[in-house]
Amino acid sequence: MQIREAKIEDLKQITIILEQIARMHYENRPDIFRKKSKKQIEKDLIEEINDDEKNVIIATDESSKVYGILICRIKETKAHINLKNSKTLWIEELGVNEKYRKNGIGKQLMKKAEEMAKKLGCKRIELNCWNFNQNAVNFYKAFGMDSQRIIFEKEIKQKSIFM
Repeated sequence: MQIREAKIEDLKQITIILEQIARMHYENRPDIFRKKSKKQIEKDLIEEINDDEKNVIIATDESSKVYGILICRIKETKAHINLKNSKTLWIEELGVNEKYRKNGIGKQLMKKAEEMAKKLGCKRIELNCWNFNQNAVNFYKAFGMDSQRIIFEKEIKQKSIFM
């Protein structure tokens, strides 16, 4: 397995993984997530690859078949009223093609994230993970991550004007 930066030539293969991620999020929380077309995912991915602030990393084999993706960036806290100044590696996306999960690909991508964080002087790695995605929750815990905070929600029912 090779871990490397993504290129525009990898677009179609990466899109397959991002489609799987988008579908899972939309199916579990259609009240929050948009249903995304393949075209929109490709457009967004091109922006991610071309964004100098982000790292788009993929796991491939020798023939450049893409198995997983990691999208991350540096998040800095400075002069916050309560928080100490800090530098964090923020993971925006981590995904492995559904066909190839449970083969250590996610671990290799997380190890790459850890290497990048050390090299860039980050104090920690952070990410969001939805409660409905228990496989991911278990994966991150197995990698040594702990939950840092909880975001609570309460849906507000709007009254109909036709009542």
